[in-house]
Amino acid sequence: MVVSLWEDVPSALPYREDEDATQANLSFADWLERYDYVEPQRGQLLSGIIVSVRRDEIVLDVGLKRDAIVTRRDLERLTPDILAKLRPGTEVQVCVLQPYNEDGDLVVSINKALELDDWARARRLLTSEEIIQTQVLEANKGGLLVTFGRLNGFIPNSHIESIPPTAQEGKARAIKEGLVGMTLDVKVIQVEEERNRLILSERAARRVARADRLAQLQVGQILTGQIVNMTDFGVFVDLGGVDGMIHISNLDHRHIAHPSQILAIGDEVTVRIDGIDLQRERIALNRKAVLPDPWETFIARYQVGDLVEGVVTNVVDYGVFVGAPGGAQGLIHTTRMSKLGAVTPRDMFRDGDAILVRVTKLDMARQHIEFSLDDVSAEEQQDWMFRRRQSQSSETIEGLEDAPPAML
Repeated sequence: MVVSLWEDVPSALPYREDEDATQANLSFADWLERYDYVEPQRGQLLSGIIVSVRRDEIVLDVGLKRDAIVTRRDLERLTPDILAKLRPGTEVQVCVLQPYNEDGDLVVSINKALELDDWARARRLLTSEEIIQTQVLEANKGGLLVTFGRLNGFIPNSHIESIPPTAQEGKARAIKEGLVGMTLDVKVIQVEEERNRLILSERAARRVARADRLAQLQVGQILTGQIVNMTDFGVFVDLGGVDGMIHISNLDHRHIAHPSQILAIGDEVTVRIDGIDLQRERIALNRKAVLPDPWETFIARYQVGDLVEGVVTNVVDYGVFVGAPGGAQGLIHTTRMSKLGAVTPRDMFRDGDAILVRVTKLDMARQHIEFSLDDVSAEEQQDWMFRRRQSQSSETIEGLEDAPPAML
């Protein structure tokens, strides 16, 4: 039962002896009128102080002439962390469910007040376009059901970033099921409280995030990102919410036929921003520009007359290009491989072959290196080949020693 304030009413009014008889005949409605009592309306939000906490209800003082009741049914819908805070003296916001129930009680709801607060928050987010995080509860044919405070929001299939527009139903279903339990960045795009409709978009949130990230980037900036995709013509790098592309020609100082020769998906790379197209959301990146200059590395280590162990990078009709340690490349012209006799370079060499050559020319102005096979003596070739065999044998033995017994 609600604790009534009826006995307290006479003492709360200015006392006059000539009003005793009149007061004795006043009805409850007359008393409410004298006190300028405003009847609470269904759906109205009230602020109250908890008077008592019972097993099946909570009694609150909401500043009216009677207390308000939170029923057990409403309490059962509250989370444990909220229930733990409901103690006498605590101020809470409630929503009026019934101005009068069959017992004449003012029935209010903490749960409904929290829901109304969530709807108000959703409207603010719709205006501010702020990005928030939400957890995926379940997947259905139309999209994803997600959390939003005490409400449930919905992300339609067309607004799920990881579902390609052309995805078949089976693939889309698998993607959605894989997202259950995960946290997504989303943006509120539709709020219809009267229809209990709250629509969110992961795709719109990504657009906002990309635009914000693009605005932070500048041409010439040096950044570190992670390779997320690889194609024949280059690699795509995640720069923290927005992807940029390194064309294959800007991956390395050496000539490479495919990015997988030097990099893999998941690798971290340092790059320079060479261009930004805000309208098309495209970023041109350059890895080669931030790598050590192979020419400077080479001339600091070698001079004319030195032997160099290199790798064949390209074979052409007029000679062989050789990559030296550090990335510099030089050319062995056919005139410098006369020991091959009538055999052509294409008959003798393949890309990736190890080769011993001697530096014969360093053109500082053109940053050009020339190598020679003819200037490598037979003894030097034999000694180099012996050392390579010894090194390869040692590596094989070490591999066998480290292998499990079953492999020996």
